Amino acid sequence: MGAPGQAMIRPNRLNRITTVATLPLMAVVIVFASRAVSATRATADPPQSGLLIVANLRDESLSILDLATSRTTVLALPGPPHEMAAAGGRVYITLGRANLLLEIDPNAPGILRSLPLDGEPHGLAIEGEAIFVTLDRANALVTIDRPTLTETHRTPTGDTPHAVAVDRGTTFVTSSRDNLLNRYPGDRAAQTGELPESVAIVGPVVVTGNAGSRSLSVFSLEGLDLVREVHVRGAPVRLLPLGDHTVLAALNDEARATVVDTATGKVKRRLQTPGHPDGLCLDPAGEYLAVASNESDGVSFFRVKGWVSAGSVPAGDGPGACLWLPPR
Repeated sequence: MGAPGQAMIRPNRLNRITTVATLPLMAVVIVFASRAVSATRATADPPQSGLLIVANLRDESLSILDLATSRTTVLALPGPPHEMAAAGGRVYITLGRANLLLEIDPNAPGILRSLPLDGEPHGLAIEGEAIFVTLDRANALVTIDRPTLTETHRTPTGDTPHAVAVDRGTTFVTSSRDNLLNRYPGDRAAQTGELPESVAIVGPVVVTGNAGSRSLSVFSLEGLDLVREVHVRGAPVRLLPLGDHTVLAALNDEARATVVDTATGKVKRRLQTPGHPDGLCLDPAGEYLAVASNESDGVSFFRVKGWVSAGSVPAGDGPGACLWLPPR
């Protein structure tokens, strides 16, 4: 996800962005190629089902991998993509530097609609017909009606609201420069570790990944009371719930992903990954994990049963977030 204020992309390539911006918001597919799943150093069969979508920060694109056919489609975007979420057969993406929220048809693929959001949209969560987006520089949480893609409400937050998670209408936002976890409605706040970059709801608790203090803060979901701090020996930039008491953290500076038991605070497993792991996503069946690596420009697979390697595939330049959708 990248620390607030950290340079995450190379200088914009003006010609390509200008070309995209002058076209209608429709399908803009620039590359279509075949890439086989690599089983190098794999000890399990690679995944062969589903649509894996990877957000490439430096390349300002999406890599859309059909794992059944080993085909990759690259969709150019009018800015670097940050967070992604899926609902109703569509994918929604925040483009911070472009101040946009995009709606994507992953099957065409193409851009369907866009919503300008000044203030660097970053964090993204969806529940029902509501989309929640954090604005890093505007210090606000925006609620958007998904069918009409219009803003319906704006809530002031702390400094640099980087990530958001939602549970039954209650949103949890990390104010990264204030080292706080905020809950709305109710405007309650709890102190986290240093520089909370990510947040996830894990059964009865809500967890923040604190890149500055290299820790996870675990809070009760209802009272927002601190349950425990877990030191993970690396900077957690993204969290993925794996069950009611288990969370996976991508440790961006340690080339590892760590499985943590939130009920005990114990580290259950450490997975070695290529450098600067970022995006984490499970396949729809929950059998495979994908880890996007910003350093290797690729995605590594693990079979969840036994956490064994299951090969890798290339992505674009600077992969960050990922989504794994059912087969089309």
